[in-house]
Amino acid sequence: MTGSVSTDLLATSLFDDIILAILREVSVASLSRHRALQDFIQEKEHFSSIYPRTQTKDIFGQEKSKLKGSETSKYLECGNCGRKISGGRFALHINKCLDRDRR
Repeated sequence: MTGSVSTDLLATSLFDDIILAILREVSVASLSRHRALQDFIQEKEHFSSIYPRTQTKDIFGQEKSKLKGSETSKYLECGNCGRKISGGRFALHINKCLDRDRR
């Protein structure tokens, strides 16, 4: 009876050691892969922060080209002289128009 108990104990001990060794290898491999992936992501973020890609959207997420077209196609009325001026030339007009009134 002692012989069968000792062989069962030996088999259980060997099985536990093998399982622990496999788990240790798998956890070390997955941890090293995880760290390598994190390092790669951090390097890529660092690279992209140094060299930003050309952006087609403004800070509000709207397309820049669409904004330029829509802003210049609007006509605004000058509060000083009452003329309708396109959006692209409004700042220039209001500057000159107010400058004329000061004289």
